[in-house]
Amino acid sequence: MIDAGSQALSADIFAGQPGDADLLAAIYDLEHDAVSEDLAFYRRLVRRTRGTLLDLGCGSGRLFRPFLEGGASGVRGIDGSPALLRRAELRITSDQTLADAAAAGRLSVELGDVRRPPKGRWRWMMAVGVLPHLDGPEAAVRMLAAAAGRLAPDGRLVLDDIGPGGMPVRDLPLSLDWERDLDGRSVIRRSQLTRRESPDGLRVDYLTMTDAVRPDGTIARLPARFRLWYPSQSVLEGLLDEAGLAIELTYGSHDLEPLDAESDRRIVIAMRRR
Repeated sequence: MIDAGSQALSADIFAGQPGDADLLAAIYDLEHDAVSEDLAFYRRLVRRTRGTLLDLGCGSGRLFRPFLEGGASGVRGIDGSPALLRRAELRITSDQTLADAAAAGRLSVELGDVRRPPKGRWRWMMAVGVLPHLDGPEAAVRMLAAAAGRLAPDGRLVLDDIGPGGMPVRDLPLSLDWERDLDGRSVIRRSQLTRRESPDGLRVDYLTMTDAVRPDGTIARLPARFRLWYPSQSVLEGLLDEAGLAIELTYGSHDLEPLDAESDRRIVIAMRRR
């Protein structure tokens, strides 16, 4: 129900979390690489108008391939987690399409902060699962205003997060999410959440507990806690306006369904306000 998403602040997504950051990043990939329903959406979206693309909070680069297949002339990914960027570099070297793009100077990753995107003018700026990690309106409007200043005149910013229909309606106790295999070893993930309504949206305290079998047969227990923020639609619209952005399109799914109160996703495509 809750999407951990890609956190790209100046702080590492795994900073302050007990345990091995590289193992946490591998488990992150184990969960997120199973997501495929958005790949065709991003391939088609970028194909509409090809150009340079900045992936804000790129994580380990799950979307690099559809961006390039859609015709992006160049892709740069930034993230605040060194461990996830190491996973991104591994993904690039193990995928011939990505490796060729990197060798041609069309794909790169770097440590960065979504509130301070790199200089340049970008046709596409993607922020998939980023907004909930920004801790509130102040940080969000900083990111949105910075993005507005980096968009090309015909550029678009894409926000893609959990929709109203995917929000928890009550607190959830610690329970099993999934059990999967990582390099022949079992990984079990449990989670719990508590929620709080606020004037600026829904606040969620999200705790995960992951048990991973080490090569020596012992079990590593990896707790992690995320404080997530999901702005209401009216608050988000106000923040976009304050940042100098206007909404061009909204979708409630990667199949281009209309956004409504039952939508599992909230996809917003914004442009600089004229």
